[in-house]
Amino acid sequence: MRPLTPESIHASKAELPPIGSVITKLRRQDPYIQQEQHRYRSPRGFQHWANHLAYAALIEAGLQVMDALEDPIGFWAATTCRWARIVDAPPRFLAPELAEAFRRTPSPRLDDELPQVLPCFRLMLPDGALFTEDRVPIPVLIVADLRVMADWLPPMAHRIGGISCVGLTLDGSSYLTRHSFDQIGERQPTEQDMSHPAYEWDEQAVQSTNQRMEGLAINALLVQLYQPELLTTPPAAKVPSGKGFSAGGVADDTGAVKPQGPVWIGKDFRLDRTTRAPSPSSPNGASSSAPRRPHWRRGHWHTVLHGEKRQSRRMQWFQPVYVGLG
Repeated sequence: MRPLTPESIHASKAELPPIGSVITKLRRQDPYIQQEQHRYRSPRGFQHWANHLAYAALIEAGLQVMDALEDPIGFWAATTCRWARIVDAPPRFLAPELAEAFRRTPSPRLDDELPQVLPCFRLMLPDGALFTEDRVPIPVLIVADLRVMADWLPPMAHRIGGISCVGLTLDGSSYLTRHSFDQIGERQPTEQDMSHPAYEWDEQAVQSTNQRMEGLAINALLVQLYQPELLTTPPAAKVPSGKGFSAGGVADDTGAVKPQGPVWIGKDFRLDRTTRAPSPSSPNGASSSAPRRPHWRRGHWHTVLHGEKRQSRRMQWFQPVYVGLG
């Protein structure tokens, strides 16, 4: 194998077939995609379910190559795609209004008390919700709990606790960010540059993409754990009749995959745009300077106590609000 250099990277990209033809070929020939393509039907405005499976299969196929090239980002992304396939990570379709609210809600610092009931899910984003710094759409994020995924990670990563988020872009590349839990005696940053030194990119711009990606992923995770009232599942769409493939326990008597309804996050959610007067205790209300223009006050997550003797903890989302001149 030739050495990994900026020149060899650019040359290898030039030798690759168009991404569209690769995705089409995978959809037609990959047994797993043939089996799973009718399990869900993406609503309008989201990437086609079979297309997503093909992009994930494309990233997963590079697992051994990324390991040989000592490319941690590519290796972790490929490992996460493999993990999502093995555990049948379900899709969650994020409604546009809730995606907008998440952009106005910074993701909080998580710790290892976070429940492990969601080992992995695929966050399907509405069209236009997330782009790379080069304006390439990122239609799907794969979000995994590294504590549950530990046996699939390299040995040096077994102690890592946190949430891994992989963004699959429409040009076939992947982005990785990790929201780390506090470790004993150390504190790891949320983002770290683990890229191979031969890759050339604008680190600050990539971190900006990662921060936006992580914000959507963590907020979507917390809503599923603590705001289940925002989850809805419409009836499954009918698929054309015909011979199917075994679906590992979710199949009818003929062996065909049983269609399932897409699980929405926030399908009926509407961001409250009602103008509110500034609070008298805020700097706006206490200062004699000119008042600020109407603006959004960011949402936030707050830990609340509940249950018997208020000994249980859970997180509650306080939505963004629109603050005006009153």
